[in-house]
Amino acid sequence: ADETLSSGEYVDTFTFDGTPGQRVSIDLTSDDFDTYLVVEPPRGQNLQDDDGGGATGHSRLSMDLTEPGEYTVYVTSYAAAETGAYRLVIDGTERFGQPAATGRGTGPSPGRSTGASSPTRTASTTRATQPTTRQIADYTLAEAFEGELDARDQRLPSGEYTEVHTFDGDAGEPVRIELTSNDFDTYLLVTSPSGDQLDNDDYEGSQNRSVIEFVMPEPGRYRVTATSYRAGETGRYALRVSQTDAMRPDAPAFDRIVGVFAGISDYGGRINNLQYTAQDAVLVRDAMIAQGMRPEDGILLQDADATVAGMRRAFERIARTADARTLFVFFYSGHGGQYPRASFQREDPDNLDESIELYDHEILDDDFDQMLSALPSQRMLIVIDACYSGGFAKDVISSPGRMGLFSSEEDVVSAVAVKFEAGGYLSRFFADAAQTPQADADGNGAVTALELSQYLHSRFNRDVTAGTGREMIVARDTRPEDQHLIVDRGSVGLYDTLFSLGR
Repeated sequence: ADETLSSGEYVDTFTFDGTPGQRVSIDLTSDDFDTYLVVEPPRGQNLQDDDGGGATGHSRLSMDLTEPGEYTVYVTSYAAAETGAYRLVIDGTERFGQPAATGRGTGPSPGRSTGASSPTRTASTTRATQPTTRQIADYTLAEAFEGELDARDQRLPSGEYTEVHTFDGDAGEPVRIELTSNDFDTYLLVTSPSGDQLDNDDYEGSQNRSVIEFVMPEPGRYRVTATSYRAGETGRYALRVSQTDAMRPDAPAFDRIVGVFAGISDYGGRINNLQYTAQDAVLVRDAMIAQGMRPEDGILLQDADATVAGMRRAFERIARTADARTLFVFFYSGHGGQYPRASFQREDPDNLDESIELYDHEILDDDFDQMLSALPSQRMLIVIDACYSGGFAKDVISSPGRMGLFSSEEDVVSAVAVKFEAGGYLSRFFADAAQTPQADADGNGAVTALELSQYLHSRFNRDVTAGTGREMIVARDTRPEDQHLIVDRGSVGLYDTLFSLGR
């Protein structure tokens, strides 16, 4: 007497009311037929399972609800016309073969097909299992909400109260989510439609503020969980979900720029000379002055002044005047070298040290790392336009707060950019990024670490890899298509602001 699907299977229908953030388990067993379970949410795609319980007569679905409203459960069989008794348990409540009061077949057909989607993936969490919720708010992407954690809320197994909020997002769009409270130590979790999770505890060191800002990877409903860092904390909180705020650049993590800018064209006979490389140092120094660096804070070392002793004196001068909130920029354009290492290092299996070749002697990557470590700056930008410069990434960018830009991989030489009257392409492109709006992809007046990376790679691919011909390039022993830029952001965040344009 049951309703029949178009493919011939009998079906019983049950319903339950769901709340976003709630975790629901549905378990179907039968000794008489091969079970098949379908769950239809208030919106979105159906979830289906055949033998998820591990046997032909056992189907099971567990899900974290993302929609408020009525969920429909269809009990059916794998093959057409199968009949018999079954046991259905929805979140601990048993139902034995009797459909819900809404009747059989009242909802739309579950539409069985071989291409049915798998059960929704459960989001992993660094805290505990998924929370449930008392309070739900649907946002447009420019909304603020005030809530309260209290004893009426559901708890994580680790004891924290939670409230869940949702919003609908589009792939490729930025969003910023901010949770603040004067009453408890905030903790923020954001789960994507497919179950990937981001979390934040203390934003910029504040225990009462948690912020997550990202570009949404997929369309659909995102879930925001407001909770506390410690178990049992309660109190009022404010939550803001906004695309407008996400487009606004954060203030740079520094309030002063200093730098050492070295370029060598004339090596005085020690090794062969290079074109334009001494002028590269002036080019990049001028770009940093355009960014707000005082001219006296940019130490210029060219040709015979760029000795090992001169470099060390420049670093010592920087160390005396800089502090933790000083951005230190190091730039070098000239020859790079490689030297056999006396002892093997597992992190650098080619057993070679890379170098920058100064006027009188080389400085190896390990020694250069020690020079950087003596500076108080917590944010450093290292730009090296030289052969084999990518090898510096292993030894130099391993410390926090450092971002490196290198003109070629550690076993590849670099080309002179005669086309731009520059010693190297990286020199020209980096200077352009600091001064031209093209590097500001979202047009918000700032260049982030991600935007700088994308700009440099796009310029290199356009002007070098797919350039106008080899005759435009004078190589330092290389073909232009062999050279690839290396960008190592280290611990610098994708959306950390590096430059502010339009000063």
